[in-house]
Amino acid sequence: MPDHNVDVELWNLRVPLDPPIVSPKGPTTETCLLLVFASDKEANRGIGYSSFRRSSDMDQSTAIARKLAAESAPGLSGLLNVERQEEATCESSAASRCAASAISLAAWDLAGKQAGVPCADLWGRPAGRESLECYASSLWLDKSPAELTAEAKMHRRNNYRYVKMRVSRSLKDNLERIAAVREVYSEPRTVALETGSEWTAAIANEFFDACSDKLMWIEDPEAHDKIHLVRDDPVNTIAAGEKATTARELHDLFTRGRLRKLIIDVQYVGGPVRWLEAARALNALGATVGAHRFSHYSVHMMASLPRSLPIEMLDWTNPAFHPLAGPDASGRLPVEGPGFRIELDQAVIDRYGVKVPL
Repeated sequence: MPDHNVDVELWNLRVPLDPPIVSPKGPTTETCLLLVFASDKEANRGIGYSSFRRSSDMDQSTAIARKLAAESAPGLSGLLNVERQEEATCESSAASRCAASAISLAAWDLAGKQAGVPCADLWGRPAGRESLECYASSLWLDKSPAELTAEAKMHRRNNYRYVKMRVSRSLKDNLERIAAVREVYSEPRTVALETGSEWTAAIANEFFDACSDKLMWIEDPEAHDKIHLVRDDPVNTIAAGEKATTARELHDLFTRGRLRKLIIDVQYVGGPVRWLEAARALNALGATVGAHRFSHYSVHMMASLPRSLPIEMLDWTNPAFHPLAGPDASGRLPVEGPGFRIELDQAVIDRYGVKVPL
């Protein structure tokens, strides 16, 4: 691929969420973004981002992104190496990994656009991975059972074969809420549960005793270092990994935690190169890997694997992106390029964006 000079821009956005998102951790009233543009002289522009719940975290990551962009080797090849640059020059932290991820995603998007192909093809997409299954990730805690049923019907009309819903620590409330969603998604293995890392092994084991529904998975029912305390269940399985920051931690979840469904967050591990390295190693061991958030990027990373969990469709974390079109009539999401095929909502950037001086 050509390695022309590349211009890098950094932007910060603080976008209010109205209404707030109510998750197991409480309400989220705004989303904060580090947005990276990487542009060449032929008007190709790659786009990457990291998202934050607190503006102070965005500010820390932005400061490191400025350093990485200023010190990267010339041209696109230098930006594509930013994850290794971060490992070599930064004291590894959440802020440095977020910065490297945003820059790396922008660089790979630009590379795909320069080559005229989807990013999945740059990463060696196997045959038969032209489209992937996906699930609607919403059904928040502020919804009543009746509202959950109504929302589930909307997702069904929009061709989603699977959904993920949020649950609390109350067994009684959870069983009632699950029943409301399963009025629409009554087929086995079509509903996943997001605990928001608010459960414990005791809560999970009590839930397994009480729930006979065949679910898609129960996500993050205990902290990573205690997840082995969640007992194996003959009906339902657990998934975890989105808070993991290294391949070693993910491998420990597979071995010590006995998990066979691993969900990896590209921002937490520090970029798509590290995501792919960890995912391919786990895949080779027999795990089935999914991606957390970042739908526009996840579809390409997961298409680079021979098998995967469905794509999480979650759009609130970056209102500056137009949402993906959603699944087709067969419930599948096409893998399209060039690059990540991102469409920006320029009005959001114009209203909330602040350009960061380099």
